[in-house]
Parts: sequence; structure tokens; C-alpha cells
Amino acid sequence: MRSTVNWSGIRAARQRLVLCRLMIDIMRNLHGAYAPASEPFGSRLETFFIALCLALGQFEEKPFSVSKVAAFMHVPRTTVLRRLERLRTWGLVHQEGRHYYIDEKALNSLLGMRSYQRIRRLLEKAASELTVLDTLAD
Repeated sequence: MRSTVNWSGIRAARQRLVLCRLMIDIMRNLHGAYAPASEPFGSRLETFFIALCLALGQFEEKPFSVSKVAAFMHVPRTTVLRRLERLRTWGLVHQEGRHYYIDEKALNSLLGMRSYQRIRRLLEKAASELTVLDTLAD
């Protein structure tokens, strides 16, 4: 039996709905741009979050090591090592010393740039929806 959603008990429920959709759409977009077609969406989202850690460190000029990723993500080092190996086989990361980096060619590829543009549009749409919803009474 399908139940109806009770919005009344959840504050900013419609805004949270927009954010949930945004997060899933962003992850689907990243998956489509960077994961092999054989990799099912959602099966290893932590792999993408580990890649996001590497990107964060790289953009902030404070590259991540395996230990730093493990501490940041609250996952075992062995998990990080397995996910980094997967990212390496996809051609998305490389290692220099003990630090890991996102491959610039992958980020700057046509697919990478299209992914960036789609995510920008998703963010703009979500911001617009949130602006409207924030003006309405809960």
C-alpha cells in the first residue's frame, strides 16, 4: 500500500527534496562522465567521494595521502587503497610519492567539461527553486 507524504511534520521539506534531487543528479552526472559504462551507478559511490577528496586536496594545493583520505572519509585505509586502485584503472587518478591526484586530462576532457556545465545548470536550477520555496510559508 502506498502512503501519502506528510509534509507538515518536516521543516523545509520541499527545500530538502530539492537538495536530495540535486545530490543524486550530481552523482549521476559524475558517474556518467567518469565511470566506465560497465560500472553500475550507486554500487560504489564511496569511490566517487574518495575522488572528490583528491580533487579537494588538489584544488586547495594540499594533496591527500591514503591516510588523509581514510581519516577524512572515516573509512579503513584498505578500503581507500581498493577505491584508489579502481580510480587508477579508470584513468582518473595517479600517484606522486605518497599523494594522489586527479588526472588533468580526465577533468579537462570534453566529457569532463560537459559534466561541469551540466552540474552548473543543476546548481542554478536548484538555487532558483530554493529561492522560490524559501519565500513561501512552510
